[in-house]
Order: sequence, then C-alpha cells, then structure tokens
Amino acid sequence: MYTVHPPALYVTEWAARDPRATDRIARLATAMGVPNPPVVTAAELSELAVAHGWCDEYALRTGGTDRQGDPVFVLNAYETEPAALSKRLAEYPALRHWMLGGHDLHTLRDCAWHRDNEDGVCQTAIEIHCAYGCLHACRYCHIGSVFNIMTNLEALTEALPGLWAEHDWCRLWKFDNYTDTITLEPEYGASELMVNFFAKQTDNFLMLYTKSDNVDHLLDFDPKGQTLISWSLAGPRASRSIEMKTPPMEARVEAMRKCQQAGYRVRARLSPICPLDGWREEATALLEALFSEVRPELITMDVLGWMNAGQMTGALDISEFDPQFRKYVEDLLDTPPPPHHKHFFPHEWRREIMDFYVQEIRRLSPDTPVSICMETKAMWRDMGEALRMGPEDYACCCGPSSVPGHEHL
Repeated sequence: MYTVHPPALYVTEWAARDPRATDRIARLATAMGVPNPPVVTAAELSELAVAHGWCDEYALRTGGTDRQGDPVFVLNAYETEPAALSKRLAEYPALRHWMLGGHDLHTLRDCAWHRDNEDGVCQTAIEIHCAYGCLHACRYCHIGSVFNIMTNLEALTEALPGLWAEHDWCRLWKFDNYTDTITLEPEYGASELMVNFFAKQTDNFLMLYTKSDNVDHLLDFDPKGQTLISWSLAGPRASRSIEMKTPPMEARVEAMRKCQQAGYRVRARLSPICPLDGWREEATALLEALFSEVRPELITMDVLGWMNAGQMTGALDISEFDPQFRKYVEDLLDTPPPPHHKHFFPHEWRREIMDFYVQEIRRLSPDTPVSICMETKAMWRDMGEALRMGPEDYACCCGPSSVPGHEHL
C-alpha cells in the first residue's frame, strides 16, 4: 500500500469484535506504523467526528483545507444487525456521515435526482462501497481529513447475491467512488476478494475505480473478463499540480497497460478536465501517451464543476487557468454565491473543450467509443452525432448496462 503516516488511527469496537475483520485490521494498522491502535466506542467516535468537523466536509474541497499530511484513519466494519445499526445511528447522528456508523454498503445513484437538480443526463445504478476517504488529496475533491475503512469485507460479498436479485437491471457494480481501494493494497485484500468473487460470475461485472498505479498485486489474479478498471486520468500538468499525491499521468498509463495485458478490461475517465492555460496541449499530450500504450474500451469526459466561484478559488490556483476561464471565475466572485453545482462553466466553453478531446481521440483511435458524464440534454443534442450515441441510449464508464455486449462497446 501507499506509505502513510496518519496523525491518528482508531478501531471501532464493533470491528474489533468481528472475526472477519481481525486480520485486515492487523495488516493495515501494522503497515501504517500503529500496530496497537485504540478501540473506540460509538460515543467516542461521534465525539471525534464532531470535534474534527468530519460531518461538514462536503462543503469544502481538499485544496481549500490546506491538508499537508495524511488523514485520520478509522478501521471500521459493516454493521450487519439492522437493530444495532438503527440504535447506533439514532443515538449518534454524527455517525450518519461517511459510513462512520458502519452503514451504506450500497447506495443508489439516482438519475432522476441529477436530471431534476443538476440538469444532468445520468443512468441510475447501484454502487457498492467499502470506505470513505482517499490518500490522493486532489485539490477539487471534497474527501478530506478522515479515511473510514470497512474491514469485514466478507459481509459485502455475502450481500451481493441479494443485491443482484433485487436489482437485476444493474450488471456493472462500481467499487468504489467514495475511495480508491487500490491505494491500500495488498494489505487491505479487497482486490483479491472482489476480483476472485466476480470471476465466478457471468452476468455481473466488477468495476474498480482508481487514479493509482499500485497495481502489481492485481496481476496475480485471473479476472476472467469480469473485472473492469476505470482510471481517472489528467494531463501531465494537472496530474502533478492539481491532483496532489497522485501518480503522474505517465505512471497511470503504464498501470493501465499492465492491467490490460493481464486480462482486465480498462476504461479511461477524463475527469475532471481542468481548463488550464494550454489545455489543448494538455489534451494532446495525455491522449497520445494513452493510445501509445493502451486501447481503452471506452473513454468518458467530464469538465470541472461541482463548485461555486468561491469554492473554486479557495481550492485551486486559478492563475493557472486559461485567461478566459480565469476571468469568468473572478467575475463571479463579485456576485452572491449560489450553491455549488455540476455545470459551472458555460455550455459553449465546455463543448469547445470536449469537442477538441473527441477530435484528438478520433485522430488517434477512430473506433474508440467516447461518451460524456452527467452532461445536459443540450450538450447531448450538440455532441451526439460526434459521440455516435444519444442521451437515451449510451455507454459510459459506470453505466449499469455498460458491460461487454453493449451495442456501443
């Protein structure tokens, strides 16, 4: 796993008494240099969450918190007894956040919510989770100062057949957009458990979601075509100056090459595309590096958003932006800040960026499917012909039916 030096590490009392969690707790704690971490009760964990502001993090971005070191770690466990979970969350409301109570094994990604609240075209799906937190500290991300990890992962695999039966329309299972599990491997053991579990399936597929190059442990498993890995990629400048503590672009591309060669299906998510000065050169450098080593089965694009102007200037050094984009952000600072929202920059500017990316992808790999993430119907109307897909029928990196055999793959 990555080298980490957490300022504190805690084990929840319900994780400490779960025999399925024991070995993972020991491996992770030892790797972090805290072989005997303290065990905390629900009340103590709640006090920590309130005292350190873990419940308020969504409004912030990592770049605005000036986080220098690693996050606090909580080695937790899924609570499999509904009555115990209900009681814990009722008594300690702070534990309702970020899986701290041992809940949220899965969540619904609701396309109707995104359509009604963000004017975004999306596909409803069930996503599975094992942690909240990340080591990469990308400046635009809201995941900050706590890393909460479920250590009884067998509870997840035990629950999956029931989820498959209840939601048989979902065939691609995203694991996990609350975290980057690959940074914790092989000590965590999630990759081994999940890849091997899905290798025995035929109708359901696992999707690992990562920015990491820590993939050598994956090369020992046989995914049998049932595991996809979607890399979030950025150009050479953005991968170093904005996505702090991430492997640079070149290392991620090399990781993709290794995994594709080992039998994994690989996808690329260009997200979020930051409008740096020279963004066209960034795009060309990224795509030429990607296609020189990898043949992704799908590419999805997404332009920087989910912030208002105050949050953006607090998290990012907008002096690095293209002058047009920089001035737009600066001008908005003088207006009352709206809630942060998905589509921050004007439609035509986002389209200009994504049109250029499509042009470069077609130049380098004419047949690679390209899609857009949570964009508007207007954007689909303008770009659908170039994308060769439409808003009612498209493939994307984490769509519930975007699996082998999909007509657009």
